[in-house]
Formats: sequence, structure tokens, C-alpha cells
Amino acid sequence: MPKHASDVTLELPIDTSTDVPLHRQVYAGIKDLILSGRLRPGARLPASRAMARDLGLSRTTILTAVDQLTLEGFTVGRIGSGTRVSSSVPTDRQRSGAAAPRSSTTESPPLSHRGRQLVSAVPRAVSATRPPVPLRPGYPAVDLLPLDSWARLTAKHWRRAIDTFAAHSDSLGYRPLREAICDHVWSTRAVRCEPDQVLITSGAQHALSLCAQTLADAGESVWIEDPGYPRARVAFASAGLQLTPVPVDRDGLDVASGIGTDPDARLIYVTPSFQCPLGVTMSLARRFELLRHAAQKKAWIIEDDYFSEYRHGRDPVASLQSLDTHARVIYVGNFSKTVVPFLRIGFLIAPAGCTAALKRARIATSRQPPGVDQAALTEFLADGHLQRHIAATLRVYRERQDALMDALRREAAGLLESSPAGTGMYLVGLLPHGVDDQLAVKAAAARNVDSVALSTFALRRLARGALVLGYSGYEINDIRRAVKQLAAALVPLVEKRKTRGQR
Repeated sequence: MPKHASDVTLELPIDTSTDVPLHRQVYAGIKDLILSGRLRPGARLPASRAMARDLGLSRTTILTAVDQLTLEGFTVGRIGSGTRVSSSVPTDRQRSGAAAPRSSTTESPPLSHRGRQLVSAVPRAVSATRPPVPLRPGYPAVDLLPLDSWARLTAKHWRRAIDTFAAHSDSLGYRPLREAICDHVWSTRAVRCEPDQVLITSGAQHALSLCAQTLADAGESVWIEDPGYPRARVAFASAGLQLTPVPVDRDGLDVASGIGTDPDARLIYVTPSFQCPLGVTMSLARRFELLRHAAQKKAWIIEDDYFSEYRHGRDPVASLQSLDTHARVIYVGNFSKTVVPFLRIGFLIAPAGCTAALKRARIATSRQPPGVDQAALTEFLADGHLQRHIAATLRVYRERQDALMDALRREAAGLLESSPAGTGMYLVGLLPHGVDDQLAVKAAAARNVDSVALSTFALRRLARGALVLGYSGYEINDIRRAVKQLAAALVPLVEKRKTRGQR
């Protein structure tokens, strides 16, 4: 309602039913009048007593609001002349843009060349399904997550946080965690390292980006497995590197093809223990061939060792880093799949000669993950929680993989061709020749079955489409129902392909 003063008329909407303090409502109302131009520079505000009386508020509330406006420079108080709107507020509201109207659409800001590279490298986000729908890959068994153990450990270390983490610690990361990681990767992956070669990161993606930004210049090239891990492509492309797709076969990365196509690549990204997404293990001959090439060309090999712990019925294969005698391999790992998915802690293990450079580059861009989480993870590793959790999930994952394979044989014969994987949390099912895997994904989604097209992992056109099907996070009955629906979704696509072939 209008309120009259000697110079101006104020309209201040006051709502006593909200949680917004009354003085903030008065402050916001007057500020809006100033920024919108309804209170011009030099205009005098009503006296505090008059404003309090007219608004039905205490004078203290009004004075608090006006003091804040004066503190921020919107008003000026002078003895004998009251409080007036500051002359510093521009009269051209359109030019200043301070009170620009809100719009449902926003204009894209101008970006730097590096900014355009970064934005274009990242595919448009797809809304995550909550809860996940079978057979979306990448989800662990939620009911097996060690949440109680993790909660106890984090609570314990929060109580000690002031004494332990008050000062900034080493930018390589929490040293006890780096020591625990050394023990862990040596016992499970034969990785040889010292704690000062370990750098704690905010997940594997952070480690890849750090390597891309530090070890290669924009315009230099990087070998990428094709098909391969899409987020690795994002990390390297956003750093301005040229991507060289290198094919993958049953022996892993085709090193000879990479040498023939791009012998001088600065970086080589590889997932040798469980190739993403095909799941093959790189042969020993290929490993030595790759190490020889990197040594000759002084190239850096980035070994992303995700899923290596999840090998069904056999011990994990030794890491590529354990075979390296020329200090060319940077080993990358993370704990998102083996501890809890929302734990954004990863690590890289670098040759001693480049650890200092990576540490300094990391300081320039970010600090280490939260110290409490690092301390909790240290104890989680040291007390054997991780190994017990992996053993428990391995049994369940093997049962669920068997259930998926059995369902595919019974329900999807002639529609999807797959074989059991010795590693991981998902399978790849090959579609009949000529069936578009992205159309297959859409058809399955219409029947509430989630999957990922293999073509989204590839830079070049694939000879045959396929679906990536997760099993780790779903009950056996849900897997069976999903496969039945998936098969029903694929039948029309396969029949249509047969009809085209007959014509």
C-alpha cells in the first residue's frame, strides 16, 4: 500500500507470514525502488519514525534496513537533511543493467577459445534416473554398500578434524592415505611406488585432466581407444589435444595401428586390465609393444585401471605400470566403484621425475579432497574393509552376471549376442548387423529398460552396433524382467532389418 513522505511515495510489500526477517524485507523493498528508477538519486526517504508507523513495524527494524542500504552505498545520511538516495546509483537503468528483468532464456556469454573447447568437448547431460532402471551400466549393488562402516569412520575423523586438518596439508594429499594406497596397489596390482609418487585427486576424471593440462601442449595428439571411455575424450579434448582413435580388438589396444596412424603422439590413454567398454584384457605381447614404443618416443602412457578388482573367479592381472622399466606409465585409480559412488577420491601414481610438476600444477587449479574423507578412506583400507567389501560384491556380481547371460540366451536369442565377461559390472551385447544401437536404446527405454549404445563410446563408425548392459546394481528378478522387455523392444527392429534385406 502507498506510504507518503515529504519527498517520495513508497510501496513496500511486507509479509509477516514468511521466514524472511522484516528488516530484510524493508531493505529489499527500498533497494528495488532505487534500482528500478522509481526512487531517483537525491530523493529523500521518509523519516524512520514515520516509516515505522506507516508500515506497522518497529523503528529499530527500519533503522537496521536503512543502515544496510547506507553501508552498501545505495543511500547517504546527512545531519539535518535526512537520508537520501545516493548519486552514485546510475540514472540509466537500462545501461547499468542492475535491475534487468528476469527472463526464461539467457543469452550465452562470450567464451574464450579454451572455453569453447571445454564446452564443446562435453556432451549434453542426460538426466540421471533415480532410482536407476535396469539395465543401466555403472551402478553398484546399493544394498551392499558399506555405508554404516563409512558413516562411523567419517564421524570418528570429524571429531578429530580440528587437531588433524586445521593447517593446510601436503598438496599431494593426506600422507597416511598415500601410504595406504601404496600398500594396496602393490598387493593387488603389483604397482611399484613410494608415497611421494602418489597424488590424491577428486576422482579419476580430475587425474586425467591434470595429466592432459600438464604433460602435453594444445595441438599435440593423444591416442584414444576406439571405442573407449567417453570422459577421457572430454578431458583431453578440453585441453586442446588432438584425439587419435586407435582400434581395439580381442587383444586390446591395436598398438601397431596407433604407430602407423600417429607415431609421435605425446600421450597414450589405455585401459589394459578391463578395456572400456568392451571388457577385453590387453595381451602381454601388446603391453610390451606399447611400453617399447613409449620409451622410444618419450611418450606418456596413462593407465586407467578401473574395474581391475572385479575379476570373476581369478586373480587380477598385473598392471601395465608393473612392467614399465623406463618410467613412462602414469597409473590412475579411484574408489567410486569399490567403496561408495559419491566418494570423489581418486589418485594418480606418477614416475618420480614428473611428480613435482604434477603437484605444482594441481596447486594452481585446486586443493585436495576433504581431509576427513581421506582419513576415513585410509582407515577403510588399512583395516581390510575394502577387501572384504570387494569379496562380498564379487560373489553377488557373478550371480547377477550369470542371471543376465541366462536371460539373454532364453529371451534374446538372435537379438543380442554376448559372452560372459571375466571382469567388471556390465556386458556388451552385439546386435544383428544393420540394427542401429541408438534406435535400440530408444525402443528399450519405451519399455522402461535402460542401456547405453556402444556407438556413444566410439569416434568412428562401428562395424556392428551393440548395447552395454549393466547387471551389478539390480536384483536377479529385475534383470530377468528387463531382458524380457528388452527382447520385445528389439524384435520390431530386427524384423524391419530383415525386411529391408529381402527387398
